[in-house]
Amino acid sequence: MRLPKPLLDFIDHSLALSGRPFEPDTSLAPPHGRYATVHYGIMLPGLPAPHHFLNLVAVIGQPKTRLFANPHLIRTTARDTANLLVGTATGTPEHFRGYSIGQDCTFAADGSSLRFADDLVLEGRYPDFSARREGHAFNLQLTLKATDKVANFASLIGGLYDHWSVLCQYRGHLERNGERSEIAGLCTFEYARAVNVNLPFRFFTYQILNLDARTQVLLVEVLGPLGLEAQRRVYLRSLDDHGGVYLRGFDFSVQRFAPTPVTTPNGTRMRLPQEFTWRVEDDDGNELITIRGDANGDFQYGLAAGYVGSYRYEGRFRGQPVSGTGYIEYIDLR
Repeated sequence: MRLPKPLLDFIDHSLALSGRPFEPDTSLAPPHGRYATVHYGIMLPGLPAPHHFLNLVAVIGQPKTRLFANPHLIRTTARDTANLLVGTATGTPEHFRGYSIGQDCTFAADGSSLRFADDLVLEGRYPDFSARREGHAFNLQLTLKATDKVANFASLIGGLYDHWSVLCQYRGHLERNGERSEIAGLCTFEYARAVNVNLPFRFFTYQILNLDARTQVLLVEVLGPLGLEAQRRVYLRSLDDHGGVYLRGFDFSVQRFAPTPVTTPNGTRMRLPQEFTWRVEDDDGNELITIRGDANGDFQYGLAAGYVGSYRYEGRFRGQPVSGTGYIEYIDLR
């Protein structure tokens, strides 16, 4: 079930921004003024075993939206609470933590330096960013060079909620229990900001595939009450092309769930996908991409109020076979 397209386009202007280059002066500021919650994210799909993926996901200021909130972390106030996920398939007990912003964190007013206690430092201004984690069982050092290829996920009326993702090239290393792995490839740098409202979302999945050394595909599905469609899109982009946004023939279906439901720290029971498919057509109605996925069983909690993991995939892209390791975020409160 979906709202009429004119109404959706009135509420969310993000489709109208498709194909435009990223504006270098776009704000990266932490919460301020009317914006009570800000999200920063760096996502690396398709890493070699045993890591499979890396994500650095920070939420500064606890949101009212249940899909993204972790009220169990609040020690002082919601606005003073941040949470951080440093996730890979090899997750450690300390991969997800909450913080008092006033007591534990230091954030530059323009977002150019973000320190989460002794757990992570994010620094930089567009187009150059870095991430550093030291002194733990799992450490990392990354440098990112952002392109001007941006996927605009949300641009709600009145500035209620903005969310975008810039295609980046990264280089660096991961270190687990003293064993170091050099890594390089395509990743995303993401930013979102929201006013203090409760958006009634009930389901969310976000997936990233690096189809080759230059091409990245993003899938987003967000549903509200009674399965009402908020967004169902596939974004295609590359180092050479701003790409496009595809909605026609979109389908994401889970064929089999993991046998045992999980219970989140917030007390929510959730079924996680094991086998699933997704597809979308191009603007002429031809198959653009069709994917069959099989989860690697490495879901980690801390992606907002849900999970992140990886999956093995095979399928077709523009008629040619593709395969690899995909990245998946998954939250289901239905």
